[in-house]
Amino acid sequence: MIDAEYQGVRGVLGTYVVRGERTAVIDPGPTASIPGIIDGLRRLGVERGSLAYVAPTHIHLDHAGGSWRLLELFPEARLYVHPRGAQHMVEPSRLEAAARQLLGDMVDSYGEIKGVPAGRVMESRDGEVLDLGGVTVQAVWTPGHSSHHQSYLVPEDGVAMLGDAGGLYSAESEMIVPTTPPPFNPPKAVESLERLIALGPELVCYGHFGFAGEGVEKLEAYKRQILLWSRIVEEGLKEGLGLEGLHGRIRAEDPMARRAGGFSADWLEGVLRVSLMGFVEYFKWVERSRPSD
Repeated sequence: MIDAEYQGVRGVLGTYVVRGERTAVIDPGPTASIPGIIDGLRRLGVERGSLAYVAPTHIHLDHAGGSWRLLELFPEARLYVHPRGAQHMVEPSRLEAAARQLLGDMVDSYGEIKGVPAGRVMESRDGEVLDLGGVTVQAVWTPGHSSHHQSYLVPEDGVAMLGDAGGLYSAESEMIVPTTPPPFNPPKAVESLERLIALGPELVCYGHFGFAGEGVEKLEAYKRQILLWSRIVEEGLKEGLGLEGLHGRIRAEDPMARRAGGFSADWLEGVLRVSLMGFVEYFKWVERSRPSD
């Protein structure tokens, strides 16, 4: 794992490096973090011609925004991305607009947003295995957090790199909380977690942040949490609760939501509220989609 600084802070974004004869970089992060990624790759001895894949778990800017810069610096590398996200990495205007709608001017902190050359994009297939020479990486489509999300498994070592499919994690308190901004799909997220659980990873690697043993137990805990939040939000909306009421009920029923872990309390509160919006918007959409009598 490379822990590159983001806004002068470490322990926020995890970039993972898988090395055989060739190298894959999982979740390069935003452009602002690329100098730290370059420094980490240099320390690991990754040479200019050995980087084969820049492989975001999904195209959100905090995970993939700096891909264009890595491709400039490593001319042999290709961008490996879910087909639903490929075009947005080539032409990122809609991706940036969606990010600004949710996050406002905070998007500026990610650094320059720039498209990648279409000829260097490789669209993934579910279950596809990338051979790095001596080690393999398998792409596992894991929609839910986004429709273009994929996780990565190193089967030889029982390691799964989750991106945002496993939630937000703090090793300090073993806290897990959802990272589920809209548009979020809880049923698909649960299905994806069941796929990952069936693969039986021993070690799970989080985009936010760090890695942990007892991988299956961590994934099962997050699955239970998604189901808990789904029940609370669905029932609460039927009762007429607003965002504040739902937030209070989440904090009352989910002990994980009351821990600050290794993150500041204010930052965690912001994450919880944005994540809660993903559940709320999904169940409002479900209700609007019901056929009228």
